[in-house]
Amino acid sequence: MNCRICLVVTAIVLLAIGCGKPESRCPPTAVGSWRADGKPEIYAGDDLFIYINGGAEVYHEYGFVRAAVQRYLRGEDTVTAEIYSMDGNAYGIYSFARSASGQSVELGDGATSADHYLHVWSGPDLAVITADTEFEDRDDAVLEIATAIAGCLQPGGVEPDLVRQLPMEGRTAGSEVYFTGRLAFLNVARPAASLFVGYDEGAAADYASGEQIVLLRFNDEAAATRALEAARQSCAESDCSVVDSESGGVTVLESGRHRILVSRFGNGITLRVQREEP
Repeated sequence: MNCRICLVVTAIVLLAIGCGKPESRCPPTAVGSWRADGKPEIYAGDDLFIYINGGAEVYHEYGFVRAAVQRYLRGEDTVTAEIYSMDGNAYGIYSFARSASGQSVELGDGATSADHYLHVWSGPDLAVITADTEFEDRDDAVLEIATAIAGCLQPGGVEPDLVRQLPMEGRTAGSEVYFTGRLAFLNVARPAASLFVGYDEGAAADYASGEQIVLLRFNDEAAATRALEAARQSCAESDCSVVDSESGGVTVLESGRHRILVSRFGNGITLRVQREEP
């Protein structure tokens, strides 16, 4: 076949594939009685700072690429749908942004509903649907629009392995958070984040005992050792005490009302963060 013909055929095939992508239909222009209010607003890269004042940094930590914001109208009622496309799996930003006290919903790869908004994670995307005004059936409307958007996103996301390593017994469902950056860690577990750096990824969850368990994974065992030694030194140089258990294997870092039990696992560190009652 002539090379120029090959190029034309290839271009047609790629165009056909592109037209069939789920994201080309997202967000939909209409959902039931709801109609899109014009075209979606698009924010890419650092443009997200224009849309989210003061919160874009965390999205960038999780690999933000692009956001499409579509408002839907039904008379005077308004619902906003935001679709955040991430570089890779969007579970991390979903786990960070959702409400820990929300209700699980069977949409996409995972969804959580709380009050008048709903978070949907699907593959590389996080969709956030919010009722902007008060109206009688707003929860139903949010679910209806969320369902439509979940249906046009690409599924296939999975929880990171580190999240699945968090102990199951006593774990508060929906409290799991996965992070790779420092801002997210500080928001999730500030007492621990103030001492530990140099990790590749982390996962945290709350437990019925009142503890918070944090798992940190490092590039190798040497990096984990260095991080623990740096935490011990940082603790010793501040208003913090370091206590090694007599049986070995556990280091206790106490600062203010927080007590952190530190232990090692391969190239990782386990932190059990305990807070004293006032």
